[in-house]
Amino acid sequence: MAPAGGSPETAQQFGANRSAISLAMNIYKNLGTSAPSKTSAIPGDASQPGSPRSPPWTLQTMAMPATPVVEALIDVYFERLHWFIWIFHKPSFEEQARQILSMASWGREDMSKVLVTLTVAALGLKCALQDTSPYGQQLLASISPDPRGLMDQMIAELRLHLLDLLDDNCIETVQVTLLLGAFYIFHGSPSLAWATIGLSVRASYALALHCASETDDRVATQIRRRCWNHLTVADTFASQIYGRPGSLDSAFSDLLPLAEMDDTAIDLSSEPQIQGRVGVGDGTVTALTFHWLKYKLYEIIRKTLSTFRLLRLHNPLTAEELQSLIDAVHHIEGHLAEWRRTLPPLLSSDNLSRDFAQHCSTERLASHSHQSQNHDLRRVKLQACLLQITYDAAIILTHRPLLEHRLSSAYCQDVSKRFTDTVSRSFDVSVKAALRISKIPILDFKNEFCMAFIFIHLFTAGVILCIPPTSHPNSKTAQDAKAGVFRIIQAAKELRLHSQIARHTERLLSDLLKLSLHREVDMAFKEERRWLDQRPSSTRHSPDHSHMTSAPEDRVQPSRQSYLSQSGPEENAEANKETFIPSLLTPSSLDRTASLSQEDIGMRNLGDELDVQYSGFSNLGSADGCETEPLGLPLDEALGSFGQCKLHALMFNLMPDDPLNHWGWGKGTM
Repeated sequence: MAPAGGSPETAQQFGANRSAISLAMNIYKNLGTSAPSKTSAIPGDASQPGSPRSPPWTLQTMAMPATPVVEALIDVYFERLHWFIWIFHKPSFEEQARQILSMASWGREDMSKVLVTLTVAALGLKCALQDTSPYGQQLLASISPDPRGLMDQMIAELRLHLLDLLDDNCIETVQVTLLLGAFYIFHGSPSLAWATIGLSVRASYALALHCASETDDRVATQIRRRCWNHLTVADTFASQIYGRPGSLDSAFSDLLPLAEMDDTAIDLSSEPQIQGRVGVGDGTVTALTFHWLKYKLYEIIRKTLSTFRLLRLHNPLTAEELQSLIDAVHHIEGHLAEWRRTLPPLLSSDNLSRDFAQHCSTERLASHSHQSQNHDLRRVKLQACLLQITYDAAIILTHRPLLEHRLSSAYCQDVSKRFTDTVSRSFDVSVKAALRISKIPILDFKNEFCMAFIFIHLFTAGVILCIPPTSHPNSKTAQDAKAGVFRIIQAAKELRLHSQIARHTERLLSDLLKLSLHREVDMAFKEERRWLDQRPSSTRHSPDHSHMTSAPEDRVQPSRQSYLSQSGPEENAEANKETFIPSLLTPSSLDRTASLSQEDIGMRNLGDELDVQYSGFSNLGSADGCETEPLGLPLDEALGSFGQCKLHALMFNLMPDDPLNHWGWGKGTM
């Protein structure tokens, strides 16, 4: 892949890594005097003076598990997590871990290496806990009688030493805080995740990881750059889903170029058909390819978040703000389309879903899941799916402001049809992206660390898909959207025992779907009454209903026409008595995933609790009482049924333990 980021000279611009201490050191140099040999004598200098080996250092609340156990957990980490979070060089890390585990005692200077080894083992154990296969159960039995308790012990031990690790300020500080942030963002407390990722940003800047400097140790240089590039992803993702400003300084957030190394090759020699189709024989597609594409995509997402915040939009919008917003959306769309064109065939989800179906089937790969054969192929399939999910999530993020904001009635007369068409297109593009996300083969990620990452995006997609039934009732778009929500709910139900996010996705989307379906029924009856009211008085009271079947097509509302398209005169007459029940609640009208029972999709205890729990969903008036007009009436009615504040919290501010968010899913293992 082509490297990104500026030259080393550009990266070392003023403010990139300059401090008052640096100024003092330069003055010493300009005066022809060497700086103090003990640099810590300068106030604020963080470097550690040389000292003899310190007294022994140990873990406080536990002993390091036996060497075979730790090595097995490290293997699980590199099998299940390394392809997703790329911050290590596998050969050098494994060698370092062997040295640490073979030592009879540790000194204080070994603490950072011990803790990063313990962190990798803890996250490997987290992945192992998700594996319910016979192999996975056998592995857990060999590790500990209480593997979950062991994982909790490991995480608790890491927390005890976190401040000391921050004080050391080494590359392991960044690695441990990044992994703890990932653990908490997906499997614990997002509040801790937010703070911990912020710690990793500060530690990285202190180590000047953002500067493209070279060292004599090529491996160490690449590890630093892998950590920095992943940090830009972690900080952007946290900002994207929590709706908070990121910790990175936009002036110093460039990606750093990476090099191919001994751990980046992929082996598809066991799959000659696939190798021939995608043309990877020249070695242009490696493990680095996926990560670089991911970095570049999150770079676009980060700039998108920054662009929207700098617009400082009001709600309702002015006509000028609307134009600026539309221009920004078009600009971002261009960047996303350009990124999409850079996808190699091997990492295109289209190719994997069509051309490689028989080679990448879950059953075939599962039969070799614990063998070297097909390991790289399976990893590439998962990476292609993740790129597609992240791309579609970026599409939704890009069009989100046009779906959220309203336009003041004072400016409605200045809005041309082109503007309203743009808003309608944003809605259509967002729904299509959400539908693609809903079709991701989530069960393929059942034993992967990133399963919770996918459910976060599935949840957002499900919220988007709850809008079409209310904005376009009984249309094909509405039917497809409901089928998509059913797919997501069913997937969440399948994996609810493996993920807290899956459990809450099932519950929250089931509740939201109830509201969407009830709103769809209400709108169907509303259009029914409107159609009846628009009929001439003599026709309205005529006992002869034969004219209904011969009425001009434009006299019938579209949704009503679809309701009655398969009904005879008798059924139509009953409909005119307002006893018509639309087919939109019939599971068989959806795809095969919608054949769930009411219990399966969580449609229980409907009754009056909806009126109490979601009373805010009936009002979309502006807070200041200003008269407003929606950008698109159907979408506005849909938003009105959910309540704008709650919908915003659902879709775009997913802080699960935020005390201000009624939709929080709370703390605990996710």
